[in-house]
Amino acid sequence: MKQSVLIPVINKGFEIHYFSKKNQSHDWLEEYKESSEKFSQLESLFQLHRHDVLEVLVFLDGECDFFCEGKTYSLRRGDVVVIPPYAVHKANVKSIDNYERIIVSVSEHLMSDFLSSSPSMKENIVNQKTQGSYVLHLHSKNFQDIIFLLDEVTNRIKSDEENFPFTINYQLFQALQVIFDPASSMPSLRNKDELDQRFLSILEYIETHLTEPDLSLDNVSNYFHLNKYYFSHYFKKNMNLPFYRYVSLKRLSFAVTMIKQNQISIEEIALKCGFPDYSSFYRLFKKEYNISPKKLQKEYKKLSQINGK
Repeated sequence: MKQSVLIPVINKGFEIHYFSKKNQSHDWLEEYKESSEKFSQLESLFQLHRHDVLEVLVFLDGECDFFCEGKTYSLRRGDVVVIPPYAVHKANVKSIDNYERIIVSVSEHLMSDFLSSSPSMKENIVNQKTQGSYVLHLHSKNFQDIIFLLDEVTNRIKSDEENFPFTINYQLFQALQVIFDPASSMPSLRNKDELDQRFLSILEYIETHLTEPDLSLDNVSNYFHLNKYYFSHYFKKNMNLPFYRYVSLKRLSFAVTMIKQNQISIEEIALKCGFPDYSSFYRLFKKEYNISPKKLQKEYKKLSQINGK
């Protein structure tokens, strides 16, 4: 099983990436195919990975089984996948040549601005989370509306990004309002069986207790009244990752975010993210990202100075 990869979105409020024959990004695909180094970067998008932002995938065409936090969905045109920050996910695509989608990545601070401006959107997002599904299937007109809005945002950015900051953000805001409006999508037809509900409860428990040092396989399996050996097998079968690996990846992802914020020391970050000590945190971090946490902190500091932050 290949490791999950963290792909951060940095120094921008949002990013939009097309993967479509009708868009220039399909030429981008050909360019990736011509370079083994670039294709290896593209390939990471089709492995288990995570982002430190909210990600919205608008599915246009192709055959794709989308895996997210223990659930797999067969996507069809009109589907919109809402992927929370740090959620482990992967697109299993039958043919890259026929795979078409738009991905919108929205930073935490911009999403907070949107939610503070629209209490109804905040309420709709909470409601969407309670449905236990990461996929919304939009009505045809609503689906076309968001494609139009995202095309407008992309065209304005290409035209002159600096002159349209408010308009660009407002059009993205409108697109997200449409996506999260319950009236825009059809009721979910997915059968939520006992197995799915139990696994969802386990993931919610891990999320709630993630930074607690005593979050262990023994404690979690005991909490759910399951034999630890059965629990270990059950978790790996549903998540495609062992329990300890999943917890470690989630904690490391939060550590990266705190390092970017540059408000407390690396040693404090290690403890706040649930690691027992700095040495174990350092070892796992270096193994995962092939860079030390302090060196990564220096890189972000340089980046911030370059961007005048």
